[in-house]
Amino acid sequence: MPPTGKRRSFGYYAVRAVRVSGWFLLALMVLYIVTGWALGGVFGLDRVMSEKTATDLHVNWKLDRLLIVLLAVHVGAAAYLALRRKRWI
Repeated sequence: MPPTGKRRSFGYYAVRAVRVSGWFLLALMVLYIVTGWALGGVFGLDRVMSEKTATDLHVNWKLDRLLIVLLAVHVGAAAYLALRRKRWI
């Protein structure tokens, strides 16, 4: 918690957004790869996850929409921080 009366800058929240969204993106990308492998039957993952579950997560936009939103947050915050670091903004 910041001391009373002190406001944190937008850059502070941008760093937090990059870190949190990065971890969620990592987990979701692993899940996306695993569901793709389950659809293809690679490494025996078709026995771990049913085809319907893998299709729902991988193909039917349940996972894709979340990935797109998290990627937009991650890229936007990281671009802002990079531009600030270069002193372009």
